[in-house]
Amino acid sequence: MMKSGEGNISGRGLRGAQSASVWVLLGLGVFLGGCASYQDETRALQQAWIAGDDVTAAAEARSQADDDPTGTDALLWRLEEGAAYRAGSEFNQSNTAFAQAEARVNYYDSQASFRVSEQTLATLTNLTFLPYEGTAYDRIMLNTYKALNYLSLGDYEAARVELNRALDRQREAVAANAAAIAEAEENADVASAKAGSPGEDGYNVHRALDDPSFQRQLSSAYSYLNRYSVYADYVNPFTVFLEGLYFMCNAASPSDLERSRMAFQRVSGMLPNNRYISQDLATLNDRLNGQPMPHLTYVIFETGMAPSRTEHMINIPLFLVTKQVPYVGVAFPQLRFNDYYVPSLTAHAGGSSYETMTVCDMDSVVAQDFQNYLPVAVTRTLISAGVKAALQYGVYEATKDNSTVNLIAMIGTSIYAASTNHADLRTWVTLPKEFSYCRFHTPESRQVEIRLRGAQRLTVDLLDGQVNVIYIKSNSPGASVSVQQFVMKESDYPMPDQGALSL
Repeated sequence: MMKSGEGNISGRGLRGAQSASVWVLLGLGVFLGGCASYQDETRALQQAWIAGDDVTAAAEARSQADDDPTGTDALLWRLEEGAAYRAGSEFNQSNTAFAQAEARVNYYDSQASFRVSEQTLATLTNLTFLPYEGTAYDRIMLNTYKALNYLSLGDYEAARVELNRALDRQREAVAANAAAIAEAEENADVASAKAGSPGEDGYNVHRALDDPSFQRQLSSAYSYLNRYSVYADYVNPFTVFLEGLYFMCNAASPSDLERSRMAFQRVSGMLPNNRYISQDLATLNDRLNGQPMPHLTYVIFETGMAPSRTEHMINIPLFLVTKQVPYVGVAFPQLRFNDYYVPSLTAHAGGSSYETMTVCDMDSVVAQDFQNYLPVAVTRTLISAGVKAALQYGVYEATKDNSTVNLIAMIGTSIYAASTNHADLRTWVTLPKEFSYCRFHTPESRQVEIRLRGAQRLTVDLLDGQVNVIYIKSNSPGASVSVQQFVMKESDYPMPDQGALSL
């Protein structure tokens, strides 16, 4: 038989364990409450970027990336760094950063799944504690930018490799998203099965997903996504356009010209009203019929900033018979679109004017990718919210007989719940809002005047090439544009008489 003294010690031990759990939650809540969000961490970078200060933006991104080269946000900082160096025409440094980003992507892809400890921490906190693996459009743009960098450096073979990789990224994305959805559903099955087993802690995710009120809120919160154009799944039309242009100009075999034709046809199917794509197809057909490549100039315009993310609260059903669990509103991510941008530019050459036309609306690319991944984010968030709610309820039940400990418990769990109730808002902020372009026969003067909205004008003296590309980047209407130029195809023959040219 247990002695009375032993019983008292056991009671004190139990209360001590309860108190310890509460203080652990309280400490975790205070710690997490002091952690800066990615939006806070990127504020200096974004301010520099909007002002057109690519040097400061690159330095800020590099500093953050070097500070924690294997951290959960390491990939994202390298992407920001690569984009900033590229905007400043530091192509080798840009490719170094992108190579480091790609190494992180390959590392994540080599892992069957995240470590159990990472999954557990993300479940007890939020999804920002999982490593950022890169969205499908991140990965495609990573290799697209590398291809452009190599073209600017005159390394056509390396550019070909990167365009091939970008195509592979598009193919891999469908399978990767399907696998992520399957994994999330499997985790939901496990949690829901535990919820129905005696003595097991679990949350019925399927029941929550089927709840009519939750479905109405979810549908309302994301109805705006339906307003954006739908391209083919995980296809970036700008990348496909660049593929078509590259292989038209640098065909090593008839199969390369056929690849170019297929690329231009894909873009034409997505953007049937872009007359420049129709002209590219006509030029490509001439090439297939044995005609030489004409002397052409392309003006590519990269403008604005891609969507960021913000939080939106949605109430979820907890299925816990108590009024003491304080948080039922859960944070989910939403896209916030940036309309502070220059929509187009006009090129003046040979007495004619050519206004750029959209070849890729990145808002639509991001929105579609976001919508494809949404089932994973919703399922993971529901699992996390259910586990945290059950934990709060368990702490309350364990301490309700002691008013002092219970009060500490309610304060501690409230701080914990509030500080961990955040959506994953990480996103590549220096991507553009839109790509557009125009094309025309190279003028005899080999000079092109670029006019943007307002009084901003600049004159570009073309390099010695048969197919020239002028690449203009505008981060915001208030910033100066960056101007780059490269030769897509070296000259095979002198320019013909301008009077014989027509498009």
